[in-house]
Amino acid sequence: LKIKIMSTGLSTNGAKKVSTFYKEFTAKYPYLRLQICPPEAKALVAKGKPIGGVDMSKTLSEVRTKKGRAEISCIGSRTVERIENQFESEYGLYAQICYTTDKGRYYTGGTDQKKSLAKLNREKAAEGCKKGEWK
Repeated sequence: LKIKIMSTGLSTNGAKKVSTFYKEFTAKYPYLRLQICPPEAKALVAKGKPIGGVDMSKTLSEVRTKKGRAEISCIGSRTVERIENQFESEYGLYAQICYTTDKGRYYTGGTDQKKSLAKLNREKAAEGCKKGEWK
């Protein structure tokens, strides 16, 4: 298991804790938040039910449901949809790119799914979304 955050020199292997990866993602994209959930969360979202993330104290290797040597790169030009889909196809995990406003936390959807991480981060900054909300 290896996940890279390109252009910052940050990378992780299966030994890294989920909380550490969240912090690194938010350092690169401060107006976005990544939530990694167990695979059953996808069905709950489809029913409009609340979901919870994986145990942040565990390593990525401990929470993934698909084994292998796949690599996910979280570079600014990658779309939200692509990152989320890669977590599911490569690691068997449901992932959501989120953002936080004064009114609450929101999952990306609609046209935001087709935006790059860098573009969405810039837009959420301009909209006044909260910065550094990784928990």
